[in-house]
This record gives sequence, structure tokens and C-alpha cells, in this order.
Amino acid sequence: MQFSVRAWNNIDNIYNAILTMPFVQELESGSLNKEVFQHYMIQDGIYLGEFARVLAIISAKAPQPDIQLQFANNVREAIVVERSLHENFFTEFGITAKDALASEPSPTCLNYTNFLIATAYRDSFAVTVAAVLPCFWIYYEVGKHIYQKASVDANPYQKWIDTYVDADFEASVNYVIGVADQEAEKASVKELELMQKAFYRASQFEWMFWDSSYRLETWQIR
Repeated sequence: MQFSVRAWNNIDNIYNAILTMPFVQELESGSLNKEVFQHYMIQDGIYLGEFARVLAIISAKAPQPDIQLQFANNVREAIVVERSLHENFFTEFGITAKDALASEPSPTCLNYTNFLIATAYRDSFAVTVAAVLPCFWIYYEVGKHIYQKASVDANPYQKWIDTYVDADFEASVNYVIGVADQEAEKASVKELELMQKAFYRASQFEWMFWDSSYRLETWQIR
């Protein structure tokens, strides 16, 4: 069984929990509280900045020039295209640049990005690819699900929903899946186990990220 098939089967409970969580359900209907979406967008912007650093480390570790180039392109995508997208949504949803820059990562956002950065520095190329794969893959699958079920009648989040069914994004997701499977084929038993664990842990963080935004998570002690 391919790594990606087994890894996805292992997170079936997490993925189904994501689809039924209030954040996703209310995003589909367009009833999601604006303050919740603002919180989510700010935290996602912080996350993307750190995620780009992880992709840069993956690019540096890549065993082949074409893989190195692809992940370098993904870095650019995270920094330039996604940041630009967020700036547009910041304006549309009333988030000022001052507020965004003054925001600090939530506990969940910090934990997730620290997990990815630690994995990138500590573990192999294969394990790190497995760790970032849920961010690509779960987002794409959830995006498709929301797009197919969302209420398009005056849904204030429709423009954001549309961005996650983009053909270029789908191609990036499939590429990373392919690299993970390729690396898994030559991985040792121990490395394959670490790949599975990294994929599962990152998937848990994906659920936690949406949940933390819905709860408007902040630091409980200062």
C-alpha cells in the first residue's frame, strides 16, 4: 500500500471531524461570525510566514534539483501569492495592516509552526515532506467539500472558498503526495514510521487550527 493511501486512511477520523466542525459548517452556510473569520485570517497569515520557512528547508534538503526547484516555487507561492491573497481579504473583512502586524501567534498556531520547524531541522527530507503534506492535502480536500456544498447565495466567504479549488493548487498537492510516496518507497522501517507519525500529528494540528480560530483562542496568562 502506498504511503499516501495508508496515511490518509489513518486520519479518517480527523478528516471527518474537520468536515463536521462548526467552523467548516458555518463557512459553508455563510453564517460564520465575522470576528471568527478575522481571527482565522490573521493566524493563517502568521502560519504561512513560518510555513514558507519550512518549505525553504525542504528545498535545501531535496535530493534532486527538480524537487528542490518545485519546493522553492512553493516557498514563493506561500510568500507572494498567498500573502497577496490575505491582504485582499484583510481589506475586505476590515482587518487593518496595523492590527495584523501587531498580532501574535495563538498557542495553537505557535505549537503547529514550531512542530513543523523542529521536524524540518531535526528529521530527514522524507519525514519533513510527510509533516507538511496535510497542510496541502487536507486544505484541498476540505476546500473541495466546502465548494461543492457551500451556499452560493450571498455567501460572504465565497471568494475565499473559490481559491481552494484552483487547478494550480491541485497540481501542487498532487506533486507533494507524489514526492512523499517516492520517498516512502526507499525509506527504512524506522523512517517510514516517523513519516506516518509526522503526517498524523500535522493532521491533528489542522483540526486544532480551525477549532482554535472558532474559539478566538488567546493566551490565558500574560
